[in-house]
Amino acid sequence: EFSLGKYIFKPSSKTLEIGENKFIRLTEKETEILKFLYKNLKNVVSRETLLHEVWGYNSNVTTHTLETHIYRLRQKLTRISPQQIINTTEQGYQLNKTFADAE
Repeated sequence: EFSLGKYIFKPSSKTLEIGENKFIRLTEKETEILKFLYKNLKNVVSRETLLHEVWGYNSNVTTHTLETHIYRLRQKLTRISPQQIINTTEQGYQLNKTFADAE
């Protein structure tokens, strides 16, 4: 389990606990993206790295696939916070540090 501000991210159950008995369900890929970004909190993660880490080597997967998953994940996260939880940079993606407890 990981803390994302006042929320609890539970990768094993693919959920984000947003209150007592209130959860946002995540897909497998959304869970893997969020987990990888959390584990690399201090760094911007390139699109290519996320593609490799989440999908593995697959020539059929494009950055558009990743962008679509990030978009859908952001839609779910917007329900709990108007502040952007996943930041986009020219180099890639980074979890907003205000939502994560630094290790």
